Amino acid sequence: MFISCKSNSKKPGKDSLANNSSAKNQSEELIKKFKPIVQGVWVNADYVEKVIRTKSPLAAADLATWITTFYVNTDQITGDSIKFIAGYGNHDSGDVTIKFQPGKAPGTILFNGQDLSYSIENGDTTLLVPQYDEAKKQYFKTKFKRILQRQPDKKLGYGLYNYVNKSLVAGNYKLTDSRGSTSKISFTEDGKVIGLLNCKTYFINIDLNSDANDNLDEIGFNIDTKRQVWYSFKIIADTLKLYETGENADSTELVLGKLKYKLVRQK
Repeated sequence: MFISCKSNSKKPGKDSLANNSSAKNQSEELIKKFKPIVQGVWVNADYVEKVIRTKSPLAAADLATWITTFYVNTDQITGDSIKFIAGYGNHDSGDVTIKFQPGKAPGTILFNGQDLSYSIENGDTTLLVPQYDEAKKQYFKTKFKRILQRQPDKKLGYGLYNYVNKSLVAGNYKLTDSRGSTSKISFTEDGKVIGLLNCKTYFINIDLNSDANDNLDEIGFNIDTKRQVWYSFKIIADTLKLYETGENADSTELVLGKLKYKLVRQK
């Protein structure tokens, strides 16, 4: 009667409680260690370095594949993990999870279930992020550099666009138009333009992998307004040239037109 009436539920044994406590303590230690390491806005280092070297997002488009940017706001850690959105190919986005649990290799944690490692050199942190090549059916590591500590949570591309703006065009210029008239003009890192007719904002197109007419570097002004206008741009030394464009016969590619503005950077 004693056996038939006793409960089938079992209380956790001492070993089980100890293991749970140990796992929790380990996770807390990993969070403490990795929070300052992973916090921030991260971009594909090889991609942005090629943009800067060539002064052309189009020339670097071959490296704008898989994940190109993500923002880790460690204030949003829940339990032993944090979920956030990553940008893929400067065009799409997808969910990513970092778990503050040990990876297979020493000194790593988990990024989408694979080892996330890091290095620190001259005070700069680099993340080695695992990504999956669907064609080759294998994982590979991509180097990411931190460009900001924080950005607006709901603006995934904020840091990357500002970094491209800063690296390519932000600054003060002397502008000469097609009629020979001159004026002073300024571009800010956050996408504002001052002194160019009625233009208030500018936008450098870095999404050059998916659509027709993606064959030229482009900069747009007053985007998403009735006064929107696009030019192709070329940067040679300290000179930024803006060209009018048209479409080819079947509207699949842009055709470079006449030079509209020549802007020389001022010191």
